[in-house]
Amino acid sequence: MPMTVVNWNVQWATPRSQRSPEILGRIAEHTPEIICLTETDAGLLAQNGHTICSEPDYGSGAMKNRRKVLLWSKQPWDKIDCLRNTSWTVGRFVSGVTDTSLGQMLVVGICIPWSHSRTRRYGGNSEAWQDHENYLNGLADLLARTPTHRTIVVGDFNQPIAQSGNVPARLRAKLRCAIPPRMTIATAGLGSRGKRTIDHIVLSADLTAESLGIISNIHEDKKLSDHFGVAATLTTQTAPISNHSEE
Repeated sequence: MPMTVVNWNVQWATPRSQRSPEILGRIAEHTPEIICLTETDAGLLAQNGHTICSEPDYGSGAMKNRRKVLLWSKQPWDKIDCLRNTSWTVGRFVSGVTDTSLGQMLVVGICIPWSHSRTRRYGGNSEAWQDHENYLNGLADLLARTPTHRTIVVGDFNQPIAQSGNVPARLRAKLRCAIPPRMTIATAGLGSRGKRTIDHIVLSADLTAESLGIISNIHEDKKLSDHFGVAATLTTQTAPISNHSEE
């Protein structure tokens, strides 16, 4: 039975935001088994499922219920990890294992820093793209050690694929190298209104995107978020696996 994954940066929508009912309604239309929200509120998906979140302090101090990454599943989470002792994640990482219609799935939720993360202009000491590059370095090492089956990496990558924009060439290359050959960026070609997505769904080789689509961020001529969402319906060609031991 196929399963659907939704990924959306909702630009700090909260349960009380006027735009939240429309955001949640558009997500629900896809009947997802797994949802990743970035730049969100810890309580936005609190109903009818199970959520895990990244650490509240993502480099600028903890801000109430704001979380850079939230993962939701219909089923409970196990083996939850926020990489608390790893400096490159800085509140921008959470992973866990959950049961799905395709078997147990390791889901890695990430939010790669944007170009001016913690730069002087925004109260920090970093150079432009420095936090982004540090994160890619750490991500490459982590993904090189992830299981080779039933794994999804999902979140805000702050880079389009095969569309340079203002991303330095070396960082486009680093992102490509960070994704192991046994994994595929299923959403690489998705776009809306002439813009490629920077919110991605990466799949291990045993998973296939049967269908892909976007979730519009426009409602009555207003933006629900500065990002549009993405959705993927997944299938697999092999039998479900009950655990995530290394091959």
